[in-house]
Amino acid sequence: MSETRRFNRFSKGLAVSVFILFALPAWFYFLDGFLTETKIVDIPQGSGLSAIAEKLEGEGVIRKAEALFLSAFLSGTHRKLKYGEYVFSAGEAPYTVHRKLRRGEVFLRKVTFPEGITLVQMAGILDASQIVSREEFLALAENSEYSTKKLGVDVSSLEGFLFPDTYFFARDCSAEKVIEAMLNRFREAYATLGIASMQPDIKEIVTIASLIEKETAFSLERPLVSAVIRNRLGRGMRLEFDPTVIYALGEKFDGNIRKKDLNFPSPYNTYLVSGLPPGPIAAPGLDSIRAALEPADVDYLYFVSTGDGVHVFSSTYRDHQSAVKRFLKKQKQ
Repeated sequence: MSETRRFNRFSKGLAVSVFILFALPAWFYFLDGFLTETKIVDIPQGSGLSAIAEKLEGEGVIRKAEALFLSAFLSGTHRKLKYGEYVFSAGEAPYTVHRKLRRGEVFLRKVTFPEGITLVQMAGILDASQIVSREEFLALAENSEYSTKKLGVDVSSLEGFLFPDTYFFARDCSAEKVIEAMLNRFREAYATLGIASMQPDIKEIVTIASLIEKETAFSLERPLVSAVIRNRLGRGMRLEFDPTVIYALGEKFDGNIRKKDLNFPSPYNTYLVSGLPPGPIAAPGLDSIRAALEPADVDYLYFVSTGDGVHVFSSTYRDHQSAVKRFLKKQKQ
């Protein structure tokens, strides 16, 4: 056999081999996936390309591990696949699987923090959602040095400054990333009021807003509660707000405020301490912050709940006592 024929045969064999090498994985790569339902797959940190490809094959996300392995290796992305939790849809093609891993399009968990929530309660929600541990979140959010640096205002923690809203975070997210997102949302919300978020009296405003948030759920009442706070402070009267006692009690609060609780020693107990608490007692919503900035023009000094969330406001102690008696009479009927 001549050298020319041998070379031609070798060239054809090489061409077929190269075609198979590239065409086969390409076929596996671009064909439709065969998942019949959506599946969540966790790619652990530190996983190499082989481990990722084999896991996806084992989970039924791709038909052959070799398809992802070769495509990632040949495209130079074999060391750029991101770890995390991914959602793969039914019928998803392998190339979109590869793209998700390359871009780090991890599954984001939805968490909602209602208005009036505390840092401790936030920590519980984040922990239960496996976004960040309770301990890690509180260690940073309750760190006075970190909080003061982030806000530019002297505070003992970020209580009240992490805006209550719905967020989307990846599992095992860092506490700092969570806090930064919530602080940015606070700044954005505050900016809608036309005021710089980190003005010198921001701590006082958010503290008043947190008291308003915990005292009433009705938007129309919030400016009235704000007026009561301003009026009582202006006259040197103690606020005597039950939510401050509940906050002071912390885990000791069992759902009922007793007479002895009103004497619980704490700088947050406004039955004992004059003026505002040292800081916010919860995360206020935008309506409460607005009410703190814009109290109603009334001379109310007292209010009492009627039992259904609505309050009766009074300007004198005599009128307040009459309102309390009417409420107590209503309870007995």
